[in-house]
Amino acid sequence: MSLSFVFLIIIFAAFCHAGWSTIVKKSENGLAMMGITSIIEIIIFLPLIFTVPFPTTTIWFFILATTFLHGFYRYSVVKSYQHGDLSFVYPIARGGSVLIIGLISILILRADINLAGIIGIILICLGLFMISFLTTKKFNRSAFIIAITTAGLISTYTILDGIAVRKSENAFTFIYWMLLLNGMPMLIYAFFSETGLQKKNSYKIRDGVVAGILAILGYGLVVWSMQFIEIAYVSSIRELSIVLATLLSFYLLKETDARKRVMPSVIICTGITVLYFQIT
Repeated sequence: MSLSFVFLIIIFAAFCHAGWSTIVKKSENGLAMMGITSIIEIIIFLPLIFTVPFPTTTIWFFILATTFLHGFYRYSVVKSYQHGDLSFVYPIARGGSVLIIGLISILILRADINLAGIIGIILICLGLFMISFLTTKKFNRSAFIIAITTAGLISTYTILDGIAVRKSENAFTFIYWMLLLNGMPMLIYAFFSETGLQKKNSYKIRDGVVAGILAILGYGLVVWSMQFIEIAYVSSIRELSIVLATLLSFYLLKETDARKRVMPSVIICTGITVLYFQIT
């Protein structure tokens, strides 16, 4: 497998993730968008799980753990967007997760990351944090706490998923089951909540379908890529989605402060470029 090709797959996944995040933020009912996303995942992956070997006991542990964590993650995303705009919450959550994953990969997983790789990861983290703190007009404590919590959830399930896809005899066994089940907690909540799917005039099913497809591509391809590239590198490279979200925030969400994110975006792209030359 060409690592340059895998790199391009991660970049494509970043486009998808940025689109998914923007749809959730733009919607009047982010909870309903999460619910529809989960329904799309079930429709697509329910038949696909019969095409792969049944998960082993070990892999089931990872599937159940990541389902639990993804449920809390999706809930935190909805709540964070209610307390702060996309340009503040999203970069803190993503930047914090990159930093945590990098530290765990180096200190605990003993990943093969050299000095240049560390510099690339640091540049990406720096750019992400700059986007938040250079563009915010007022520090939002509630949004910050939720964003940090989200960062912890992202880093935990990303590391678990990266380990699981490498341990699986068939990588698609884990990927299919993970994508089938990880939206179940949020779907149940969105179905029974009065502010979720029951509030029918507050969301468009078409937007939810698009969000669901983008969510599948945005994370499924990332997990697949972790077979070939260090988990910390994959999680860092996919943060190109922040640069893309910056553009979407300006053109679709009309967040005028997006111009201030030009320099941080350049720093992020520089870090991603450094990582590209480390993996190819």
